[in-house]
Amino acid sequence: MPLASRIAAAGICFATLIGCTSEPPQPTFAEAIRNLVGDGEKLLVANMVSRVGQFQVSEKADKDSETACVPGSKQRFFRASGNFLPGGPKDPGTAVGAAHGELLVMNYDRLVDELDFRDDNLSVIVMNKPDSAVTFIVAARTTEPNILIVGKTDCFKAAEE
Repeated sequence: MPLASRIAAAGICFATLIGCTSEPPQPTFAEAIRNLVGDGEKLLVANMVSRVGQFQVSEKADKDSETACVPGSKQRFFRASGNFLPGGPKDPGTAVGAAHGELLVMNYDRLVDELDFRDDNLSVIVMNKPDSAVTFIVAARTTEPNILIVGKTDCFKAAEE
């Protein structure tokens, strides 16, 4: 093989490797909102989650929030709450475990383990999916509403729509 062909082949291999190892681009604010709402809806109707509680959505990422972001940035929230089903398990750990399992299936990573905050009356988990710019916090407790689900986008600069 001539030297020029070897250099060209090496260049193609190098370019292919660079292309495969680079991180995917971060989603836009609009994409993050779609990810948030889509994953929130999937979570609420997922088999394991729907077996422990009945939910009502109170916020569906329909307004910007700046309270948890640096000035000039914004994010959106997905909020739902529910109560344990009559005749079903009334254990906070079971409810959070169900949400944890479903979020794992959706490729979320655990940031905070339910064992870090668990007692007989409360269980909490925090899951994040970096490539979607979305985080979910699920808390279950013995008082009503029993299960709280809060999803949020990362903070985006106002011009990143």
